[in-house]
Amino acid sequence: MLDKKSIIEFLEDEGLDEVNQLDYKDEDILVLNFFYTFDDAELEAAKQFANDNYEGDNQDEWYKDYFLPYLTDMAADNIRDIVEELEEKFNVEGEFVIYEMDRDYHSECECVLALAEKGKDFDIEDILEEIE
Repeated sequence: MLDKKSIIEFLEDEGLDEVNQLDYKDEDILVLNFFYTFDDAELEAAKQFANDNYEGDNQDEWYKDYFLPYLTDMAADNIRDIVEELEEKFNVEGEFVIYEMDRDYHSECECVLALAEKGKDFDIEDILEEIE
C-alpha cells in the first residue's frame, strides 16, 4: 500500500508546489498534480540560453524554440531527480508528464505524476486520457 501522505510531504519538502491527489479508478496507482516553480537563477539561465542561441528578431520563435524548451528541460531534469529519489525511498515506480507552458505564464510548469508499487504495470499516457 502506498504511503500517500508521506509521498506528498516528500514532494512538498523537495520544493514542489500545490501537490494534490487526483481521483483515479485504480487505487493502487497514486496520481498527483503539482507545479514546479522556477527560481530567478533558472529563469535568467533560460533567458541567457535563448539570447545566446537565437539570432533572429521574432519574439514568438525566441520563446517557442529556445526559452520555453530550456525551462521545460530544466524542470524535467529536476523533477526526474526528485522522482528517482522518491522511488528509492518509498520503493515505488513513477512516471511524470510536464504540461506545455506558454510565453505569458512561464514562472512555473504544471506536472502530473503517477506512482505505483514496484512491478505494477501502468502507462502515464493512458492515465492522463482517463482523468482528463
